[in-house]
Amino acid sequence: MRLKAIKEEIEKLREEIRYHDYRYYALSLPVISDYEYDQLLLRLKRLEEENPEFITEDSPTQRVSGKPLDEFLKVKHRIPMLSLDNTYSFEEVLEFMERVKRALGFSPEWVVELKIDGVGVSLIYENGVFTRGITRGDGNVGDDITLNLKTIAGLPLKLFGNFPEYLEVRGEVYLPKKGLEIINEERIKENLPPFANTRNAASGSLHLLDPSIVAKRPLRIFVHTLSESSIPYKTHYQALESFFRFGLPVNPNFILSKDISQIQTYCKVWEEKSKALDYDTDGVVLKVNQYELQGILGTTARSPRYATAFKFKAEQATTKLLDIKIQVGRSGCLTPVAILEPVSLAGAKISRATLHNEDEIKKKDIRIGDRVMVERSGDVIPKVIGVIPAKKRNEPYKFPKTCPVCNAPVVRKEDEARIYCTGINCEAQIKRRIEYFASRGCLDIDGLGERVVSQLVDCGLLKGIEDIYKLKKEDLTSLPLWALKKAENLISAIEKSKKMPLNRLINGIGIPGVGSTTSILLEEKFGSLDNLMKASYDELISIYEIGPKTANEIISFFSQEDVQKLIKALKDYGLNLEKGEKEGLALTGKEFVITGAISGITRNELKRIIEELGGMVKESLSKKTSYLIVGEKPGSKLHQAKRLNIPIISAGEFLQDKVFGNTKEAKNIRFISPYS
Repeated sequence: MRLKAIKEEIEKLREEIRYHDYRYYALSLPVISDYEYDQLLLRLKRLEEENPEFITEDSPTQRVSGKPLDEFLKVKHRIPMLSLDNTYSFEEVLEFMERVKRALGFSPEWVVELKIDGVGVSLIYENGVFTRGITRGDGNVGDDITLNLKTIAGLPLKLFGNFPEYLEVRGEVYLPKKGLEIINEERIKENLPPFANTRNAASGSLHLLDPSIVAKRPLRIFVHTLSESSIPYKTHYQALESFFRFGLPVNPNFILSKDISQIQTYCKVWEEKSKALDYDTDGVVLKVNQYELQGILGTTARSPRYATAFKFKAEQATTKLLDIKIQVGRSGCLTPVAILEPVSLAGAKISRATLHNEDEIKKKDIRIGDRVMVERSGDVIPKVIGVIPAKKRNEPYKFPKTCPVCNAPVVRKEDEARIYCTGINCEAQIKRRIEYFASRGCLDIDGLGERVVSQLVDCGLLKGIEDIYKLKKEDLTSLPLWALKKAENLISAIEKSKKMPLNRLINGIGIPGVGSTTSILLEEKFGSLDNLMKASYDELISIYEIGPKTANEIISFFSQEDVQKLIKALKDYGLNLEKGEKEGLALTGKEFVITGAISGITRNELKRIIEELGGMVKESLSKKTSYLIVGEKPGSKLHQAKRLNIPIISAGEFLQDKVFGNTKEAKNIRFISPYS
């Protein structure tokens, strides 16, 4: 009897967890907190560990299972995974639609959806249980990556509702843009080359032989196509709606239409709107809705005649490489920068792009005077991705043997592709360290930007970070272009910086491998800079996000005599070296979600303001959400908030004292405030 009760509880927990997965990943409408969810999963794990005879492959605890593989099994697709033909203008789309109309004798219904820039996979469910996942491969034969796909949190291991006995669907595995930043940050710390884009990162992750490593990467999936089913669906639209009911994640931004102008508007709107999404899209897909008509139209050897892709304009451009300059960073790293003939790209004039390192220049054979292809995605720094050699080429570029700023020898570390200046008193390093310390994400010293830092270092007033707190009005007003008001403003900003949270100071002092996120974790764990300086290796790696390399970097950093002198000086000048309490702040206990593009301020800056006032910023709406902050062109979260009766305010209202109090960021910012 006891075993029967345990089995029933296990099944009940599984169903409850699947339901909350569905609410979170498919609907973006969680109804419990992360903590409550974790407690359910923990309870299930304990029961299964104590009663292993009740473990099943579709249990939520079995997402990461099995030993690392030696190689992937090759599997033949029952139905080939075809590629779509591409169109690059709406005129070509109209020509395609006209061909379909001539072949059928009438205009059909179309399903129009976003084309996700990810990795195509085929998923097989038998009796509602996920049994196999296969890569596209060559279209006929792919790799069995079932274990890796099971690690994707949004992919259900068991379906909901009245699912068919057999279901095979096609989908696109993708990596959110934030996920790429996290992975690349870790790869850089481990001296590995960063992934070029989210698609490469997703593909590389799915082809790892150890599922436990794949599980650490925040992969997601959208299902978009029915391959086979024991249920005789009549239309693609009907199949998508069924996927949704089964708990399969479907991109919600699709429409059913026969109206050409509506389809054209969809393509035009999403070409711009897609840039604000947290995943990459490279176009729009048009499919004939009725399966019977798809069968009449048929396929070619490589692509269906009933569907096409309208590709968004590539955010690439070609221009002339005028020069290569070397930029010296705060760690002494020498980074080559391409000086370009100005070119328009992704809505901005581009005159500089990164060349990464010496190896990259040699690999691509980049030479001054060549034409180069430059790529830019959103706010990402432009990069040179290809070369069009000039007819008469210059000599190959030679990386300098000495620092271009201080003339000290440069060295290349054995385990890195980067080259470093060895100069102890290199002015470039000093300037970059001070600029970083004073930047918004660190001590936020308004008025101490690149030009001012350069001037103060050049004239000898700043020789290190601690010298910031020695500055006096008289020192500044004696310099060219320094009026009394400007000097007073800077001194005031320096005084305010002393009260910044501890995590800002940890970030600002420049520990290798430690950024803003890790700084917050270190503040939470150790509570004071003194405690952090004494932290042991075991204490550091007990923080999940910190690996052996970063732990050793932290210990090595604080063992330096110069660093210890700096910390003592900052303490003597009255900076905050302790974790502050957030009780009593204006937003203590309030949770916010942000949607849409924020005019005049970045999302990270808005998040920082909320956190400094004691609030929390979440990615998803829930019953605990206090407010949805809305920018321009908000997404589906706006409609969800209305359904859940969550208060909606604009970023302008938040910052300009209509809700929570005036902030300095509101000054000189013009907001579009659709809900004021």
